[in-house]
Amino acid sequence: MINELLKEELKTVNDREQEGFQINSLQSADWAMRKLQAIDKHDQEIQKAAQFDLDQTIAWRDRKLTENETNREYFQSLLKDYLYRERQHDKKFKIDTPHGKVTTRKTPAGLKYADATVLKSLRDQGIKEFIRVKEEINKQDLKKAGSVINGKFVLEDGQIVEGVTEKPAGESVKFDL
Repeated sequence: MINELLKEELKTVNDREQEGFQINSLQSADWAMRKLQAIDKHDQEIQKAAQFDLDQTIAWRDRKLTENETNREYFQSLLKDYLYRERQHDKKFKIDTPHGKVTTRKTPAGLKYADATVLKSLRDQGIKEFIRVKEEINKQDLKKAGSVINGKFVLEDGQIVEGVTEKPAGESVKFDL
């Protein structure tokens, strides 16, 4: 688990927070970096322990759901057999109990699609009217084709494109430990 040195590093973090610690030298900055490393290491150990529990729980859940599915299929099969046996005597028979119903429904004939095969066949034959294409903005080309003028994005030919605004440059802080 967590080693003693790491425990000590984390303990001193809490002590310094209460004192109102301030970094004012390279030495204190290095001390803070060690603390950040200790916190990251602790995060990793917590994640590892939690993942172990999650993996066990997920395996248990999957095993139990598989058992339930097997039992579900067994009882559904028994009920379906009973329904069809009774339908031989009464065409409108249905099972209706306080805990549920079993009936049948007519399903209309239709088409079943193997999407990848159908798409390939349509493309190979040049039939495009049955293929939908998803539209999206080509942001790289759009950015190259215009600029922001007075807060509006204007294309080279003068057309204004609504919905494009300038994002100011900024600065972010990056920690490499």
